[in-house]
Amino acid sequence: MSFQMVVAMFPELALEQVELDLMDLGVPGMTISRVHGLGEYRNYYTKDCMADCIRMEIFTETEKTREIVNTIAKTVHQGLASDGIIAILPVEEFIHIKNFIGMPDDG
Repeated sequence: MSFQMVVAMFPELALEQVELDLMDLGVPGMTISRVHGLGEYRNYYTKDCMADCIRMEIFTETEKTREIVNTIAKTVHQGLASDGIIAILPVEEFIHIKNFIGMPDDG
């Protein structure tokens, strides 16, 4: 089974609805971080032009990736530079630590 990692950065105001929509979709887990950074959107009301936003990370089976990305994008989309970004990254291996026995030698 192959996995991908979905990383989304978007405004904190959208977090609750994104979480609800993803739970309705059956997404079993996600990691949420509050981050501070600079990208396409500039917050000119702060000295450093940086903005606060949410970083959401989801590990998922490759077959479910598009549905997750579409759900996040549709929920957050307002047509503004501050809407955020979504990246899809390959996952080389996915290991549940509770089942970990040891990594095989590359030998």
